Amino acid sequence: MPKKKLEKVEKDKGGSSSSREVAKKDVNVGERSAVKVRKEVDIDSWLEKNVEELVNSLGLDFLNLSREEYIEVLKAPVELLYGSSTSRPDAQTMAKRFRRFAENVNPLIALALLNLRERLRPEHIDFVVGNIGKAVLGVAPRIYREVKQLGREDTLPLLRRFWRVSWLEQRSKTLPAECPICLFNSLTKDMYCLVCGSVISDKQLKESLGFDEMLMNYVRSLTCDELKQLTKYDYILINGNGIKHPKDFRDGMIDIEVLLGSDDKTLIRNAYRESCGDEASLEGAQQR
Repeated sequence: MPKKKLEKVEKDKGGSSSSREVAKKDVNVGERSAVKVRKEVDIDSWLEKNVEELVNSLGLDFLNLSREEYIEVLKAPVELLYGSSTSRPDAQTMAKRFRRFAENVNPLIALALLNLRERLRPEHIDFVVGNIGKAVLGVAPRIYREVKQLGREDTLPLLRRFWRVSWLEQRSKTLPAECPICLFNSLTKDMYCLVCGSVISDKQLKESLGFDEMLMNYVRSLTCDELKQLTKYDYILINGNGIKHPKDFRDGMIDIEVLLGSDDKTLIRNAYRESCGDEASLEGAQQR
C-alpha cells in the first residue's frame, strides 16, 4: 500500500460520518487518482476471485449473505484498501488491512448492509450496531426501527453511546435533551425526536426529567440577579445539559422552550425571596 494512501487512512481513522465520505476521502489521494486506480484495478474481478477466502478470513460468514451480497458489501472497503494497481494483494493480505483499519472499513460494511437489505436479520443487527460507529447519525432511525421489530433492545445502549459521541464530535458540543420514548439524546427544539420520530409534549418531557426536582436544584444554583431575571420569564430552556436560563445564548437547533406552570413560577419567586430577601425589588420587576 503506497505511503500516501496509508497515511491518509491512518489520519482519518475514527473520523468520518458516512460511508461515501470515508470512501471519497480515503480511497485515493485525489479524485483523478481514484479514477485512475478504478480503471487500472478491476475490483469486481478481484472480489469474484477472492470473496470466499476474504469472507472466511474476516469471520463474516456468520452474516449468511449470498455470494453476490458479500461482493456488494465488501466492494467499497476493498477499493479503499487495495493500494497500487501493481501491488496485487491476495485475500490474506487484504484481510490484514481490513483488521488494521477496522475503524474505517467496518462502518462501510455496516452501511452497505443497511442499503442492501430491506429487512435485517438478528445477526445483521449485531454487526451493524457494533460497527456503525460515527456513521450512526445518518442511519440511527433505520437501525432503531429494525432493532424494535426484532426485539433486540439489548443492542440499544451501545447505539445510544455511538449517537452521543458522534453528535458531540460532528454536530454540537451540547447534546439534545433525551427523548422519553427511545431514550436517545435526540430531541430538537420542536420536541421532535430525530431517532424514533415521536413528538413529545411538555408534560411528557417534564415527567421524564423529574422536572420539579430539577427546577428546584437549578434555582438554588442561581445568583440573586439571575433569579430576579428568571421571574420575568414564562419559560425556561432545556437541552441535554439540563435547564438553561432564557437570557443565555440559545442553540437554535436543540434548546427547547418549556413553559413554566404556576407552581413553577411560585417556586422561583419563593427562592428569590428566601435567598435574596428583596421583596420590593421583586414586586417592581413583576409589575414592569
